[in-house]
Amino acid sequence: MAKKHRRFGALHKTLKDTNYSATSGAAGEYLNFLKGTNKLVVARKPDAKYLVRFNVGVIPFDIEPKTGAGVLNAYQGAMTILGNNVAALFSATLTDAMLGIERDLTKTKEVPGFYPAVARIATIPASATTKDSKTSGITKRAYKAFPTRTGGVPYGRTITSVKDDSGATISDISKETEEDSRVAIMTAVKGITAGGHKCTSVSFSPELHPEAGFFGVAKPTTNVPTDIPAN
Repeated sequence: MAKKHRRFGALHKTLKDTNYSATSGAAGEYLNFLKGTNKLVVARKPDAKYLVRFNVGVIPFDIEPKTGAGVLNAYQGAMTILGNNVAALFSATLTDAMLGIERDLTKTKEVPGFYPAVARIATIPASATTKDSKTSGITKRAYKAFPTRTGGVPYGRTITSVKDDSGATISDISKETEEDSRVAIMTAVKGITAGGHKCTSVSFSPELHPEAGFFGVAKPTTNVPTDIPAN
């Protein structure tokens, strides 16, 4: 619930100021949402086949890379087929090497509690010129939006196509930071059109090392789609 409060901070403050007694307007509708009366329906949820997860490896930013024979620096983290396909659209400018992704799991290790940093790449069809009219399931307000698809892509330490604050190319992976990668990813995809889709925005979630909650997943081998879900 805390995440929703941050997203609708002004409405939550209005409710708090009225001791949660609002009965009309956006604040009243938001209260109905918190009560469960208003339901948030995902109208364009991708088919289950696009939400299948598989593991890849990334070198964490918060762990100092080790050197030596047989050292495994890459930790495993999950991504979805949709995230993989969105990244593949922009492979001409955003490569696995730039993301720091290792797909050979024999060169990675499972570390309980590790969640990699994630870039969420939002795309719309390149042919889209008119926003669709919609109604918020939370506030019941009318709004307009393009038909967007977003794919989450893990990323980690790399020395491929990343620069430091001075603009110099980074050659020492131990000095590469999460912010260096964020800038490189944003530069590589934002505003780029490829495969019939245009990247409209990129948002980022930081790397996490919680104590529990890790669930390993296996890489799918059959019936894997390579496209982006249709509108």
